[in-house]
Amino acid sequence: MIVFGHNFLFVDEHMFQNAVSENDLETIRIVEHLDFGFDQRFKLKTTWFNASGQEVRYLSHVPFYQADKDFSWSFEIKDVVILIWDAESRKIMYIKGKNYTPERLRFWIFHTFFPIVLELERTYRILHVGSVEIEGRPVLFSAFSFGGKSTLTDYFIQRGHTMLSDDSLGIEKRGEEYYAIASYPFHRPYRELETLGHRIKYFITEPKPLHAVYLLEKSDSDVSVEIVKLKGIEKFKAFHHSNFINFDFMKQERFEFFSKMAKYIPVYKVTVPWDIKRLHEVYYEVCEHNGRLNSTL
Repeated sequence: MIVFGHNFLFVDEHMFQNAVSENDLETIRIVEHLDFGFDQRFKLKTTWFNASGQEVRYLSHVPFYQADKDFSWSFEIKDVVILIWDAESRKIMYIKGKNYTPERLRFWIFHTFFPIVLELERTYRILHVGSVEIEGRPVLFSAFSFGGKSTLTDYFIQRGHTMLSDDSLGIEKRGEEYYAIASYPFHRPYRELETLGHRIKYFITEPKPLHAVYLLEKSDSDVSVEIVKLKGIEKFKAFHHSNFINFDFMKQERFEFFSKMAKYIPVYKVTVPWDIKRLHEVYYEVCEHNGRLNSTL
C-alpha cells in the first residue's frame, strides 16, 4: 500500500496485504519490537495528552527541539501500542499494549505517527485538510474544526472525484511549484475514532502540483454561496489554521514555508450555508469556479 508517497510493508501483520509496489518509492517496514531495553533508550517523556479519544505521549532520548532531523523517537498510545521511529534503519517498530489490535496499529501509524515523522524530517509539510481532484487538478478544502471540510470532501468523493485526503495531506516544494502528496486510500466520512474508514476506489498515488485552496466559511443556512479570492495575510491564515501538528520549535520555519506558498497558490473563501440540503449548491459553485480558473491558465 502507498501512503504519503511511501510503500508500507507490515512484516508481522499478515492480515494486511503485504505486497510491495513495483516502483522506486522508499519502503517503510513495520515490525514488532522485542527489545526490552526500550525504557533505557527513551528516557524523556512528555505528559499525557488526548488525541483521537486516547491518552498519548511522546518519548525520546533528547528534547525534540535539540535533535536533528534523523533522530529516533517514540509515540505511546496508552494501553494500545507504542510506536518507535528507528531513523537508522528507517523502520517503524511497535510494542503491543493490552488493548492492541492490528486495525488500531494501522490507524495510529497512517493517521498520526507517520505524518509526524514526515514533518519532523522536513520531508513534507503536513496540512489538516480534505483534498480531491477537480478536472484532474488537486484542490484543498480548509476549515476550522467542524467547519464542513470532511462533509464536502465526502460529497465530491460520492460523485466520482479522485481523493487525495480526507484528513491530512503532504505538501512538497519543488522550485516554485507546490506538490500535493496524497495520504492514504481510506475515507472516514463520519469521523469515527480510531478507524480509517472504508477503502477508496479512486485514489491518487503520484504527486501533483497543487491547484487551489478553498477556505470554507460556515454561515447561516439562508445565505448565498459565494466564492471570493483572498489576498495578503488572509491567504496565509488559510494554511496556518490547517496545521496538522503544532511544535513550538517549528513555528518559524512553518511560517516561512507557508508565507512563500501563499504567494504562488490561489486561495478562495467559500461561504457555506449550514444546511445539508444545500450542499449541492456548494459543490456546483466550486466546480464551476474551478472550471473558470482552469480556463485562465
